[in-house]
Amino acid sequence: MDILNLLTRLLLWLGIGYFLWWILKKFIPANFLTWFGGAMILALIAGAFLFPEDNTIGVFWEFLAFPLTPLGGAITLLILALSNGMKKVNGRMVMVALLILFFCSMPLVARALVNQSEGAVQRAYASQQRLCSDICPAIDQVPVDRAVSIVVIGENADAYRLTNALNSRIDADNPLDPVLVARLNSAANVYSRISQARPFVTVTAGPRYSSGDEQEVLRQAIRNQLTSRGVPAESIRVENTGTDIHGTVTDQKDFLTEQGLFTEPPRSEPLDTSRANREANRVVLVAPALMMRRAALAFENDGIQVVAAPTELYSTPGPDSRETLARLADLAPNVNALVLTTRYWSELLNSIYYFLRGWLPPFSMQWEQVVETI
Repeated sequence: MDILNLLTRLLLWLGIGYFLWWILKKFIPANFLTWFGGAMILALIAGAFLFPEDNTIGVFWEFLAFPLTPLGGAITLLILALSNGMKKVNGRMVMVALLILFFCSMPLVARALVNQSEGAVQRAYASQQRLCSDICPAIDQVPVDRAVSIVVIGENADAYRLTNALNSRIDADNPLDPVLVARLNSAANVYSRISQARPFVTVTAGPRYSSGDEQEVLRQAIRNQLTSRGVPAESIRVENTGTDIHGTVTDQKDFLTEQGLFTEPPRSEPLDTSRANREANRVVLVAPALMMRRAALAFENDGIQVVAAPTELYSTPGPDSRETLARLADLAPNVNALVLTTRYWSELLNSIYYFLRGWLPPFSMQWEQVVETI
């Protein structure tokens, strides 16, 4: 199985290399800074893999990855279609760009992608009901006596200054984004269910670029939101890793090791049901459902057993009972569907990146078999 994963990574690297080679030949003029431009692009790509925590490289990587997103791909094709002037527009590229925008902005497509991704959460829940019925001492499927930490995956608290997301605030007196507040509330709800274990609560939504006073205001706002919902102040940690899952895994493993709470389970089998595995400490992971698979497997790959608590579920539970007109409305493109499709596609690219870096387990380890789910 290790050979299969090695070959898979090799094929992915070869595919990425061929694509980059084609890009370089197609878009960089041979007589104008060919070697310099190519070297700079390759250096940035290499830097993104060698120094993933470097913010400068991350910003440049956003520009390089832009053509790989639905909107970025459409804009790139439209620019190329006009590269020979207004009178010689490449109609084929314009058509492809319009098709990308049309289908990626269609709620029907967005719903299908999200249902497929979030369906894994439901499958994991059903799988754990079967596999853990006599393994995990649980209340509501959560191994209460072994949950020593809750990790909330959030954006950096000052990320609204750096991105074009145009995030709003929950109200005039609260500097936190409403999405972050919702995740914090979800974490507080989980804490109330496992409070007897008195777990630590780590929030990866600390400020990174603010001044000292602003950092303290943002951190205190996060703590206040949690304490107002019943989480003890002494149990709260606020970090600035944001949505950097790998950085969060490293931080959490180091923290649990320092506290004497990290117990690495046996890794001889994809799902070990031995007594040692049953008694291993767990981390409850509060994260958006779209990124839960990658996040949970990244934790498991580093020996941290996870109980998944997905948030921001977009799919509709049960059969779709909407009226015919409502279903027909799913054929009309809108910007919300484009945002959702882009999030799905970005998560897919991130998963490929994590797999290439070796931060995810082999294909033989299915996440619904190794991750307990609320």
